[in-house]
Amino acid sequence: MAKQMSDEERIELAAKLDKELDEFIDGLEKRRYTEGWPEDRWQEEMEKHPFFMKRLPEVGEEVDPLVEGMQQLKYDPLENTPEELAANYKEDGNFHMKHRKYRISIFSYTEGIRAKCENNELNAALYNNRSAAHFFLKNYRSALLDAQKALELKPDYKKAHIRAAKCAEALQKYDLCVELCDQILSGDSGEKDILKLRQTCCARKAEKERQERKLAAEQKRKLDEQQKTINEIKKRKIRFEEIENQTFTDITMDILKPKYAPVEDFPVCLSPDGQLCWPVVFCFPEYNVSDFQQQLDESFTLADCIQDILFENEDRDEEGKYNIDNVRVYYENTILGKPFTANLTNTLKEITQLETKMSDFPTKEERTVCWTNKDKYWECLDKNAPTHSTTSGAEEPAACLELRKLFEKNCPGQWVKHFDRKRSYELFKRRMEQGFDPLEKKTK
Repeated sequence: MAKQMSDEERIELAAKLDKELDEFIDGLEKRRYTEGWPEDRWQEEMEKHPFFMKRLPEVGEEVDPLVEGMQQLKYDPLENTPEELAANYKEDGNFHMKHRKYRISIFSYTEGIRAKCENNELNAALYNNRSAAHFFLKNYRSALLDAQKALELKPDYKKAHIRAAKCAEALQKYDLCVELCDQILSGDSGEKDILKLRQTCCARKAEKERQERKLAAEQKRKLDEQQKTINEIKKRKIRFEEIENQTFTDITMDILKPKYAPVEDFPVCLSPDGQLCWPVVFCFPEYNVSDFQQQLDESFTLADCIQDILFENEDRDEEGKYNIDNVRVYYENTILGKPFTANLTNTLKEITQLETKMSDFPTKEERTVCWTNKDKYWECLDKNAPTHSTTSGAEEPAACLELRKLFEKNCPGQWVKHFDRKRSYELFKRRMEQGFDPLEKKTK
């Protein structure tokens, strides 16, 4: 039987054991602790641990094997049923929604929908939640489509009904919004927010219809004014270079629209008193500048226009050479390739009428002849190129001369320049280097 120890003996024995333990520890080999986290980086290392990390690894970062294993347990189709996968993605989406990471939540809900589970209740929740994420991002069209899909799966889904109505109102689909509001109110007539939304929607629908009627009336007025302008131009038989065969039935507002940028929004129009108002551009070749009038009444004379323009451009004419008594004004018909002198006492109306008295424009048949003769002429020059050069004093071959006369007869002015641009640039350049311009008449 063990001897009973007194209190003094117990205290003495405990002190002895403590002393022996201290001596044993002091006698152990001293070495540094290297198996744990460094003291200065313990927080960083903890955030990398799968149990404590606050964010997932970015693309390209090394993934911890434990994290990879946990992801497989949660998202691997081999380890989870479609319904479990959909529920997991829904849980992730809800987590991101709470932190207002709407785009990431949309991705999570989409992956849940792609799992294709057979639980309509769960699928409806996924569509509804994705609709909410789109709604917060103001993607109202996508939000409406998802809400409608949720209603197909669960017709009595009140949240989806309300969100669909709000999206329809934001998209100005007022008829659909009223229909959805009526469906909600049929189940719960005490929804004050829905009643207010329906009233607002009806008011905006009425305002939209009023604006549409106003816009339609304004467009009809503009079309009527444009048609009156076209009819007046046809009545006066004013020609335009843009019309191929010079048939007045081809006149449209696209042709009447100016090609010069400062006046392109001011086409010719008919004033209430029956006068045409023209956009007019004045060019000053000496100074290489231009001026314009956006809407000039045809009753104005050129003298009236020039007087104002000279006054506005006094700073350019430092020598004072330009005045109403010595200035000359010309206008060009680019198809005929001829400038015409304009009398300063003429009105714009008289000038447009003078232009209709010029030589007829080349017809389609004349242009066809022009093309044919042009090709033959160039072939003739190509054949005689080694011996033909004006710089050497050689005469132009007779065959080429006859073709050129026929060419110039059918293709006056600008037509010659236009067809010349269709020719090979290298060939034209070679002719110019030889000092011969086949489109220029020889002077004796």
